[in-house]
Amino acid sequence: LLGCIIAVPQDPEAAAREIETYAKEPGIVGVYLPCAGVEPLWGHRVYNPIYEAAQAADLPVLLHSVTVIHPVFPWQTHQFDTEFARHTLAHTFSMCANMVDIITTGVPVRYPDLRMAFTEAGLSWVPFIMNRLDKEYIERRREVPFLTERPSHYLKKFFYATQPIEEPENLSDLVKIVELFDGEDQVIFASDWPHHDFDHPSKLFQAPFSPEAKRKMMGENALRLFKIDRDGNRLNL
Repeated sequence: LLGCIIAVPQDPEAAAREIETYAKEPGIVGVYLPCAGVEPLWGHRVYNPIYEAAQAADLPVLLHSVTVIHPVFPWQTHQFDTEFARHTLAHTFSMCANMVDIITTGVPVRYPDLRMAFTEAGLSWVPFIMNRLDKEYIERRREVPFLTERPSHYLKKFFYATQPIEEPENLSDLVKIVELFDGEDQVIFASDWPHHDFDHPSKLFQAPFSPEAKRKMMGENALRLFKIDRDGNRLNL
């Protein structure tokens, strides 16, 4: 088993010290960024110490979404009557909000060598937010002069975990979703085991991805994200 350092957003300086302390532990392969009601969002410069420490340690950061997010417009998921409703939107809203903040504050520009992953929100939101960001960039790029490329340029370098994987009636639609953001090299399988709604690896194999794409998403992309070999050993120690 390999683990991640939890970066507490309430004290970025302390989180950076934790990263520096445990960065050389063989069993540590990433930095976990919790998104439960995080205030401010993860694009804010107050988190620069965390990003600086992670980049210096050559450890990826992984945002993890949750059902609990900002109880303000337009994220009032607390007003839903059912978990059906909350779970449909909350994880995706959490990733969308943090993604937009990370892009529009220039995190990938300030930390060009930092690997980033977005987890537990599925995949179908990625083409949506990518196209929305590109549309706004064309109209309002003067507000983000530090971005030298369209937002989609940066999004296509991020990694995305599959869980909870979408299950369209036509499974080829899932392949199309990944193609829309050139995700064959950026998608990583995630099970979320042992949660009741965990995804079995067969979920990904049922979709008509090519054998090469399945091999990448079921393991090779994760090896690149975490910089580990096939036996789980870190390559950057």
